[in-house]
Amino acid sequence: MLKKPIKVTTSIYSIFVTDDLNNFTVSEMRSAYMKITGETDPVLSRKMVYRQILRLQKLGMLEKVDSDNVKEHRYNKTTIFLQTGLTTEKLKSKPASKELTLNPKKVTSSLLDERLKQCEVDLIASIAESEEYMSLYKSMPELKEHLESNYLQSREHSSKLLGKIKAIKSVITYQKKQ
Repeated sequence: MLKKPIKVTTSIYSIFVTDDLNNFTVSEMRSAYMKITGETDPVLSRKMVYRQILRLQKLGMLEKVDSDNVKEHRYNKTTIFLQTGLTTEKLKSKPASKELTLNPKKVTSSLLDERLKQCEVDLIASIAESEEYMSLYKSMPELKEHLESNYLQSREHSSKLLGKIKAIKSVITYQKKQ
């Protein structure tokens, strides 16, 4: 059995502890996540939320209640969740029984850092995708039309991600000056 609280992001902590989310679907948690973080991309938000749900489920902190419709599967906190709890900071600095207070400036900064990291990871993946399309094009010229279309879409996606990264970095720089 787990004894130490599990470290999660401040947004996930806020959803589970401050908002006391329980008996929820992935869509419901995604909506809460998007509301807290200000994220506008539902696909990115769903991926982030689903990773956290799976992680907590593997640890026995959440249990899945199956439904006929995949989108209606519900997740409930288990007794392990209630006994173990969540934290957003290193355990050495705070006793497990002490609840964290969320500083709005820290939460915003942390959320911006999370978004920046996610955009950077997505950018690297998009660049690798573009490079692979070019490589495939060189080895399979007969697929030129299909590969060229996908290559251009991938490059456009990379450009959008680069724009997001620049915007987030400018906000982080502005916040640090204040």
